Amino acid sequence: MKLIFDHKDEVIRFGVDQIKKSLERNDVYYIEQFAQQGTALDPSTGIVISKLSTPRGQKQKYDDQAFGITRTGGVIRIEGSDSRGVMYGCLEWAERLGRGADLNDGELLTQKPALGIRGIKYNLPYAPFDSGDPFVLNEQTCMDIEFWKSYIDMLALNRYNCLSLWSEHPYHLMVVSPKFRAANPFSDVEIDRNIRMFRELFRHAANRGIDIFLFTWNIRLIPEAARGLGLPEIVGDHGNMYDDLIHRVGLPLNRFRGQSEIVRDYIREMVLQILITYPELKGLGTSASEWMDGSGYEREQWIIETYVEAIKQSGRDIPFIHRTNMQNAGKEIKDMVQPLFDPSQFYISWKYSNAHCYSHPEPQFEKLWQAWEGIDLETTQVLYTVRNDDVFSHRWGDPAYVRDYVKGMLKPYIKGFYWGSDGYLWGRDFQHADYGHKTWTYDFERHLYQFQLWGRLAYNPDTEAAVWPYLLREHYGPAHAPDFVDALQQASRIIPAVNRLFWIDYDFQWHAESCLSQVSGFKTVVDFVHGKAMPGVGVMSIREYALAEAEGGLKEALAAYGENPADILRILQEASAETERMADRLEDELGELRGGHAECTLYDLRAYVEMGRYYACKFTAALELNRFELSGRAAHKDKAVAALEQAVAHWEKLGYYWSLHNKPYFMARVKRTFGYPFYLEDVRRDVELARRYNNSMN
Repeated sequence: MKLIFDHKDEVIRFGVDQIKKSLERNDVYYIEQFAQQGTALDPSTGIVISKLSTPRGQKQKYDDQAFGITRTGGVIRIEGSDSRGVMYGCLEWAERLGRGADLNDGELLTQKPALGIRGIKYNLPYAPFDSGDPFVLNEQTCMDIEFWKSYIDMLALNRYNCLSLWSEHPYHLMVVSPKFRAANPFSDVEIDRNIRMFRELFRHAANRGIDIFLFTWNIRLIPEAARGLGLPEIVGDHGNMYDDLIHRVGLPLNRFRGQSEIVRDYIREMVLQILITYPELKGLGTSASEWMDGSGYEREQWIIETYVEAIKQSGRDIPFIHRTNMQNAGKEIKDMVQPLFDPSQFYISWKYSNAHCYSHPEPQFEKLWQAWEGIDLETTQVLYTVRNDDVFSHRWGDPAYVRDYVKGMLKPYIKGFYWGSDGYLWGRDFQHADYGHKTWTYDFERHLYQFQLWGRLAYNPDTEAAVWPYLLREHYGPAHAPDFVDALQQASRIIPAVNRLFWIDYDFQWHAESCLSQVSGFKTVVDFVHGKAMPGVGVMSIREYALAEAEGGLKEALAAYGENPADILRILQEASAETERMADRLEDELGELRGGHAECTLYDLRAYVEMGRYYACKFTAALELNRFELSGRAAHKDKAVAALEQAVAHWEKLGYYWSLHNKPYFMARVKRTFGYPFYLEDVRRDVELARRYNNSMN
């Protein structure tokens, strides 16, 4: 057969390469023919891949990033109106060849993206928003172009088209300016090496149809840059956002930065140099909130005089993404910044689920927090920030949940999203012990399924169920991949259920996978007694349930909610039992094929079983202590103690399965060491807290 394509288009060539691999796996012999060479006649048997040209003034046949695949006799034709669309068509056909999902003669298959921007939020380990082992242990990895090539190829295969890189101060790594040479701590040789690496990264992304966006936290410096500007190093300190500079300058630190002319000039010059040095950079984002002081108008004016002015001076017409977290300045944005951009090039970014995307697939914080007050959504484009600050260690994969989440984002004003974490980055897998069944290098390889789900379903929410086991066949084998998919779906119900019944907004306040908080350490049963349910999604809290029960109006009260503590307990118990059943069967059937990802995932599944049961016991105890508090009956306290004694046994098993293949690490944001055995005494202390519980502990 013949394989005809445009070999000069790097984006299309990547898709064609995947078709070649599938043909070779199927022992199909093919002859390549470049579209610009040879006969224009279609072959009798083959694959013809083409990007359609659109005459001026006419509507293109396919939407951006869309494709069509048709079969006419022995010829498959893949086409689209842009390179990305053609590449996605090639990727689709390559997978169909592998799955044996052919087309009938005359059949047409078309797809177009549900969300136009499908991105990753990647916090770089250089001047990161927060520090911890995920960042410290990945500094070398993120300056290794081979890592980025592998990561970007994975993103392209899974239909992502945006990689957003986040840093408080990326400038010292990426650019240099003669005007502020002293503010860059690197030598000329080091600067040149860094620039070459980032240019290659950006080029590789462009060749895979992926746009690079760069995000900052607006006004932050590093101590070396501050010193180079002739300022005290504390001006570039990465400490608490409320640090003062009273003893050095006389004004609060954040206000000093905002009022300093040299800081303003420096940031503007750095942004300008970024735009000039990296023509492949496709978007720039920042906020006027964190680390800034003053009124909304003062902060927006600073953004205009730095970022917006730099874009103007560069002569480039690129998207500007204005983040709005921790900020209520919709009117100021609309009045001051938005009019300076073409409507198609201006976006507002919003944290859709705050820090916990694994909670409820339709979060309501936009309404609860009046996110769009002062914003005209008829003329404004919005990008959601989807934060997974919930699960860093165990594999996660629930296609139904992600599908519902994506469909919940399909609103007229939403143009896309990027997902990731503030407390973690998926670089080198530093958590896993480097022996035994570990056969991979990078964290995204271990957590590949999670990446596949968000990218594929954001492009096509109706992706067939058969795709998932096919994608995971190399991890688990074709015979066992379907069972692993089902088991992971059950296990992945646990963390969202926990977050819905015990909700705290921010990542540093609550991390469900570890039961830890930067603010208070291990979350005790007392914290759970009066814990709040996730707001706005119809979940009844434990306290509300106990009060309604005590007042004799439980049946009537339940009618006002879509989910209650009894429902959450049932989910945790059922998901744990079903996960255990599937893990048992897989363990029996795998035999000598147990190893690599299969063995690692089995340990994850076993850990989820114990995690689900641990939280079920803890919620049960919290409910019983509420009942005790309201009724004074000691029997409820006894039940709470018994449930927490069971929780200890589950935590011990959770720690056992975790320790079989993982190492402890120091968490960013939470600022605690992750590792279940380290907190066993805290779990045991919960039993004693329950025994001593009285109303004064409220």
